Amino acid sequence: MNYPIDDAEELIANAEEEFPPAMRSRLIAKLRMGMHIDDAARDLGLTSQRVFAAARILSAFGDQLDATLTDQRDPSIPHGTVTGYNRRCRCPRCRAALNQRI
Repeated sequence: MNYPIDDAEELIANAEEEFPPAMRSRLIAKLRMGMHIDDAARDLGLTSQRVFAAARILSAFGDQLDATLTDQRDPSIPHGTVTGYNRRCRCPRCRAALNQRI
């Protein structure tokens, strides 16, 4: 999406305030310990939807989140499919497969 500069800056500032760097680091650490993103977000008082919304706005965090979810994914799941998403995988390929279906 293209936003006017003031709106984009406001979106970034709001995302930074709602989801500060320390909280983002704690989330990534939980994911690296094998926790599912829904559970990790809940532990931090967030929803996974809020995490992914922040990841779209804060691109460096989004890249880090995608890399972590890719590194931690279960190799026995068929990634890049809706089946993978239904088996709780939230790697970029499984999310993309779901989005293509919708």
